[in-house]
Amino acid sequence: MPSLRLIPTPTGGDAVGGKQAVVETGRLRLEPLVAGHTDDVVELFGDPAMSTHLGVDLSEGGLARIMVDNRPAYDGPPEFGHWAILGQGRVVGLAHLRPSRELPGDLPEIGWYLGHRYGGRGLATEAARALLRHGLDGLGLASVWALVHVDNVPSLRLAERLGFLPVGEGFHYGGPHRVHVALPDRV
Repeated sequence: MPSLRLIPTPTGGDAVGGKQAVVETGRLRLEPLVAGHTDDVVELFGDPAMSTHLGVDLSEGGLARIMVDNRPAYDGPPEFGHWAILGQGRVVGLAHLRPSRELPGDLPEIGWYLGHRYGGRGLATEAARALLRHGLDGLGLASVWALVHVDNVPSLRLAERLGFLPVGEGFHYGGPHRVHVALPDRV
């Protein structure tokens, strides 16, 4: 299993200090999403395959740019937010760990999106595992929740590999999703 490193952010904060941390693994760097990542993330979501399970095709009409522009405007706990996933210095995906807008009580929700052309190398697993460990270990969360579209077989398998427990289904983000929870002693 790749090791996980938390690196102080350029402003001097880290997860313990209350700012969003940079998370590194053996092959990846998860950086807090900033405006400088926008064009690369928009390019990723310009591929219609990225929108397959999102309920809206972000490759059309500039919707990907709107989605990305809204992410840095995140206004929640400062240690949570959105991360650009970088592999070899290039944006390969996007991830989030934030209070859920779909589940009650501001439960911490994780999400991962990997560019189609980067699939099959274990990068999504590595990034999601690192962000999950950051949430459970680094931030001391009691649980982390994931909502995975019922037809998104690769992400359902990833959730299972990471030790998420399926706890039900519901209509979230415009479609049917399985609800999963990860607990510190189960992951």
